[in-house]
Formats: sequence, C-alpha cells, structure tokens
Amino acid sequence: MALTEKATEDEATSAADTGCAPWLLVKTRLGRRFVHNPETNESFWKFPQDVMKGVIEFDRLEREKRERRERGETGEVEDEEEAAAAEELAVAEQGPRPLAPPVAQGEEGGDSSDEYEEVEVTDEEDQGDENNPSKRQRTDEQPQDQPVEFNEDDIAYQLAQMGQDYGLDPGEYGQGEDEDLEEGAEGLPLTESDSKALFRDMLDDYQINPYTIWEKVIEEGRIIEDDRYTVLPNMKSRKETWDEWSRNRIQTLKEQREKQEKEDPRIPYLAFLQTNATPKLYWPEFKRKYRKEPEMKSTKLQDKDREKYYRDYINRLKLPQSTLKADLSALLKSIPLSTLNRSTALAALPPQVLTDIRYISLQPSTRDPLITAYISTLPPAPEASDLTAEEDEEAAKKRQDRERRERALQEREKRVQEEKRRQRRDLEYGRGRLREEEMELQRAMRVGKEGLRAQLDHMDDQNGRPSVEGEHAT
Repeated sequence: MALTEKATEDEATSAADTGCAPWLLVKTRLGRRFVHNPETNESFWKFPQDVMKGVIEFDRLEREKRERRERGETGEVEDEEEAAAAEELAVAEQGPRPLAPPVAQGEEGGDSSDEYEEVEVTDEEDQGDENNPSKRQRTDEQPQDQPVEFNEDDIAYQLAQMGQDYGLDPGEYGQGEDEDLEEGAEGLPLTESDSKALFRDMLDDYQINPYTIWEKVIEEGRIIEDDRYTVLPNMKSRKETWDEWSRNRIQTLKEQREKQEKEDPRIPYLAFLQTNATPKLYWPEFKRKYRKEPEMKSTKLQDKDREKYYRDYINRLKLPQSTLKADLSALLKSIPLSTLNRSTALAALPPQVLTDIRYISLQPSTRDPLITAYISTLPPAPEASDLTAEEDEEAAKKRQDRERRERALQEREKRVQEEKRRQRRDLEYGRGRLREEEMELQRAMRVGKEGLRAQLDHMDDQNGRPSVEGEHAT
C-alpha cells in the first residue's frame, strides 16, 4: 500500500500490493481511517478480518519507511513511490469519487485489537483552520432546522456588537488574552489588598458581631449572597481576613468602651446592675454583698445615685415585657440620627443609650434583636460639618478608596458574567455539534439489504461459522 497525502480531501490508499484488492484504506482529515470497496461500494470503520492483515502490513511498511527517512536512507524505490503518489493525487484532485458512508461492523469475526477497532462516524469537516467551526457539505437530505455555524471572526464581531449594546469598553468582553488593548481599556485592577478591604467593608456593612465565631457567621448565611464574599478565592483566605478584622474590631470597641466608661461612670455601673441586681436583695444587702467590686468603690459616682439606679431598675423588672419593649423603642427614637444611624454597631452604641435605665431593663437576648432591627431601618449617617480639615481629608480619602474598590468589583463581576455567557455559548455550540454527530452516526448505522447483516452473513459463510440468524435460532 502507498498512502498519498492530500490536505483538503480524504486520503485513499490502494491495498493491491498487500493482497487485499480491491479494498482501499481511506484516511480522513482528522486522522480517522476506514476501508472502502469501490466494486461493492461498501465502507467499514472496523476492518474486516481478511483486510486486517493488509492494514497491519501497510502500517509496518509505513513505520519502516519513516524510520529510513529519519536516518536519511532514501532510495530510488521510495522516489518512484512518491512520484506515483503525486500522480494519484493529481487524479484525485480532478474529480474525487464519492464514498458511501462507512458501516460500523459488528463484534463477531474481527481482531480484538483496539488499535484497529475504529467505530468513529464520518467527518466531513470544512477545510481551513482547525480552530474554526466545521461546516457540513450540503446534501438533499439535510434538515432545514440545522443550527447556523459561525467561525471565530463572526463570534468576535458578535461580541463587539454585544459590547456596544451593553455599553462595555474593550477588555470587558471576550477572552482579551491575546489582544493588545489600548491604555486604560483593560479595566481597574483588583489587588489582594483591595479584595481584603472589600471583604472587611462587607463585614462592617452587615454589622457582624466581632465576638461571633466564624462558623456561626457562615451558618447564618447573610454575607454569602453578597458579591464581595467571592472576592477572596477560598475559605482559608476568608477566615484569615475575618480573624484579622475581628481582632482589630474588638480592640477598637474595647478602646472605645474604656473611653466611654472613663468619661461616664454610669455606663459600667448600669451594666453591673443588669448582671447582678435581683429583686430578692434590698439595697443594703446588695451594697454589702458587692462592696468590694470596682463599680461599687468608684468615687466618680455617689452612693445616693447608685441607690437610685438600683431601686429604679428593680421596680422596672416588675413591669410586663410589652411595656419594657415600648419604653426601649421610645428611647431609640429619641436618639438623633447623627448619633444612632445605620452604620452604628450593636457593640458600639452611643452613651445616651447605655446610660438610660430603659436600656438595661430588658435581657440582652430580647433587647439586642430589637435594637438591630431598628438600626437596619435607619438611613446612613449624615455628613459631619464639625470635622477638622485633617479629619475631613481623611474621610474623603477613605470614601474615594472605597468607591474605587467597588468600581473594580463591578468591572470584575461584568467580566465574570461575560465569561459565563461565553461558556453558555460554547456549550450550546457543542450541543449542536453533538446533535450533528449523532445524526451522522444514525445514518452510518443504518442497516439495509446490503448493510451490516448482509456483510456479517457473508463473512460467516467465508469463515465456515454459523450465520447471525442461525446463532439467534440456537
């Protein structure tokens, strides 16, 4: 056999030299091979047993010829074969003879080698670059509802049009990896520090309690749906950022609370009352029992004031829960927006709330959800007008940095959505190709009078084996 090379047509090789005439070994553009008999117009992906030996012999000759060429041992015989192959190629270019679709041969009577068990469907892919989508040849039987196929230029044009429709800039759609974008068109960068800052901003916006453990924050699920949750690539980096944020936040709250308590001694005393006061103790008994506590020994608060707060607190404990909740709501509504607003954390309430007896009248398990729900309904804090020039400049810088990070996050989300659209487009294209291949496979597997069953019966007769019908009968 002498295999002729041809780039745009299927390659056909005569099998006369190996005693397999009139069979032809056909090699497609994708390297798939099947055998064709021009006399009976039959084609098979799996080589028949009488042709298998010739194909194996042909592969052996081709390997030896390749090895001789690599060693530089070319002879006159090979030159004559190449001239003959060129002549056959010229004849094939003048008018290639159409081949019948190959038939997938059965498992009976063939060599068990997987190397020669080719059951691929025919490939009528279009000429040209392998990256371009293939186009099928037109036939009279081609369905009218076949999907329209595009090459890479068409897809690039469609992406450009989509980018203009959605108001996207260059670099915000498509792959963009091998293209040279103009300066400033590649989008805002989102560095690791920006990603961590966005994650911390999210924790601040959701008023997450820094004393809560990370597993409980994830279990609540409030932050998972936020886009800023995914700016960090994995759970390890999120937990590390959470640990860092919670430590800093706790330290800040501790310093703020110490400053408040230092300025107003009523704050630590009322918190002490909520923890230890009980209607079972009269004031003298309570004073004697806790006389060594720092809150009872502080000179910044007089004893008569301590007694007054104690008696008021004990009396309020006897009121119904509905009254206590209404009093707490009235207290919160009386606080100005500049002091209590949406950005106020539960662990950093203003002194006007902490020093009021109505605040400690409810247990924390009941009080904290009410305050959190009320704060969520408040508008943002108004811009402060009494800031110094340095404080105003620092606040403006923080605001600009946050806006820049949020713009970078928005552009990142646009790129992610564009990538998802591209993947869906590729998936639909792949499904269309799969449907085409299935149709080709169905056409190749059709069994007629001269199809698979007739060929198997003919091979069984030659080998002296019972036919397929005889096997079913037995």
